Amino acid sequence: MFRIRKRGNAAVRRRPFEHTCSAHVDSADAGLHFDAALSYGWTIADGAEERILHPDEVTRTLLVEAVRTATERHPVLHVHEAQWSANECLSKKITTDDRLTVTGHVELSLSAATEAQARARYRARERVYLEEAERTARLEVLQERLATPGLGLAWWLDRHAPSKGTAHPKQWTRELIESYEELATALRRDRTAVETEEGALLRARVEEALTLVEEPEAAGRFAYYLGDYMTHVMGRSPSA
Repeated sequence: MFRIRKRGNAAVRRRPFEHTCSAHVDSADAGLHFDAALSYGWTIADGAEERILHPDEVTRTLLVEAVRTATERHPVLHVHEAQWSANECLSKKITTDDRLTVTGHVELSLSAATEAQARARYRARERVYLEEAERTARLEVLQERLATPGLGLAWWLDRHAPSKGTAHPKQWTRELIESYEELATALRRDRTAVETEEGALLRARVEEALTLVEEPEAAGRFAYYLGDYMTHVMGRSPSA
């Protein structure tokens, strides 16, 4: 997926340009850049010869800026996609400066150091994502066990079994049961709050839909059938 292929014989297939230069252009990864090999040309507008003293420098500035605008949206390891995007932009003549018209082509590559740093960042991000996914899965299992009727308390007691030689097992059991009840209550309250927010959003959507029905009779029929649907899906009337 991230194999960086060496340049081919692209110069034979593309339009030749008289001038060349190189530059570093931005990527979507902070601090990491593409190496850009640019070939280009320019045409000075009629009557503008005396108004532009350094056309080559102006051309390079316009060309690099156009390439940078395209490449800064791409991760640095996506070098081929960035190059395609940049050359798509360069397929149109650059006329930002009315004194000249710029045309060009770019080839992008990565230095060995940039590629190594980008791959190290990628592996580090993957580790973080995996760790967060595992943590989320554990929390979901914990929530499911705590909310299971007839099993939650037993699982909680088993999970926090007292060490051998506990001086006051009754006190320990009582405190553990109290902690379970507090935690289970908090989880139920949190879940109810989420459901309440979803219900409010649903109600807002329904009210919005009703306002779109101009005829009062049609609005009444819509509300009636919607009520039947809510009762069927949620097991209760939407007004409950």
